[in-house]
Amino acid sequence: MKKAALHCCLISAFGSPVVQADYMQAASLDIDIAVQRTVQWHPAIAEAIGLLMQQNEQITVARAGYYPQISAGVRSGYDNAYPDNRYSQALVLSVSQMLYDFGKVSGEVRVARAGVTQYQAGLLLTIDQIIREVIQAVIEIQRYQQLVSVASLQLQALEQVAGLARERHSKGASSLSDVVQSESRIEGARALHLQYKAQLERWRGTLAMLMGDMQVPHISARFPDHHGACNAAADIQTTPAMLVAQAQRQQALARIDQAQAQLLPTISLDPTATHYLDNNPLAGSGRDRTQYAVALNFSVPIDQGGAVKARQRAASQALRSADAGLQQAALTAKQQLLEGQNQQASLQQNLDVLVRRQQLSMQTRDLYRQQYLALGTRPLLDLLNAEQEIYQAQLDRQHTLSDLRQLQAGCLFHSGQLRRIFALQHSRIQGVELQP
Repeated sequence: MKKAALHCCLISAFGSPVVQADYMQAASLDIDIAVQRTVQWHPAIAEAIGLLMQQNEQITVARAGYYPQISAGVRSGYDNAYPDNRYSQALVLSVSQMLYDFGKVSGEVRVARAGVTQYQAGLLLTIDQIIREVIQAVIEIQRYQQLVSVASLQLQALEQVAGLARERHSKGASSLSDVVQSESRIEGARALHLQYKAQLERWRGTLAMLMGDMQVPHISARFPDHHGACNAAADIQTTPAMLVAQAQRQQALARIDQAQAQLLPTISLDPTATHYLDNNPLAGSGRDRTQYAVALNFSVPIDQGGAVKARQRAASQALRSADAGLQQAALTAKQQLLEGQNQQASLQQNLDVLVRRQQLSMQTRDLYRQQYLALGTRPLLDLLNAEQEIYQAQLDRQHTLSDLRQLQAGCLFHSGQLRRIFALQHSRIQGVELQP
């Protein structure tokens, strides 16, 4: 397994720094601040951190097998060392020190460490997923902020055309149908404007929930340019999804070794001290009631009802599943990057076409306006269509630009670059510091 490019160091579970809510007083909210604010509080990340800390303690639990195991208790029962098998009680102190176990404890440590690696990668994956959700919401807010603005301009332009139609109708230069047509277009534009405003409020609510706030201000139109994000040749071995799959494979290998070690002997040193609460018949009346013993134990499992073999089979199946998961993670990442690369080129070309389309529509509108007002040779319907074509090109361009940004964000997610883009590689998130 390729060494993970990132590992998490547990710093403190308390007092994690939180980005201050200064953005609420700002004129607009930047995407970088939105990402920083969200990752510092989101409960999904807190849950992943808790699981990581829990698994980290499992290493200590596994390593405890290297150290002496001390136990004490009271033994009560019938003892044939007494005359007539008399009832006896004794305090027992026992110590067991494993000397050699053919890899049983080391196998448990490997399994625990692989689990920590898996939860580290899972934490990174959770962070990336949250970042992607924030980016998606910000892009959609930027989309509908622009669409609302364009729709408002379109409404104003159509009202101006309607004013011309009413003026010409009042002078007898045009029919009433021109006025009715223009009013109908205005109502359609007004409905579109309200539709975009509703979508804008919806995505603002989504972002507010992600950030843990009741509302968010106007979103800045700035968005990082990532033309090279969708690269099918990008290295995907250190993406969180791949790291999770690699850690699962390492854990399966460790479980196989651990299951095989269960079939081998264990050698331990077991001192014992027994203090009888009544006279010890073996030592005679009035003699020391305490006995000591030191034993070198050699134990090997003979039969455990098939449990050991079942563990081996389960570990082998887990390895097969992990190998398939690793291939699936690689396939998904490569497929998404390849599709993104192809779509990015198409969307970029479409943007260029839409710019040219808007320019031609403006020229057509100016020509039709002159023909309608000065010459009377152009019907109002043509002027209305030309006017709306200008703004439709702007709307289509904004949709295409937002789709392109969503595509690039998806590529950054599948290539594992989101944390680097938003400068989270060396930051502390909810008490966990990410270090290279």
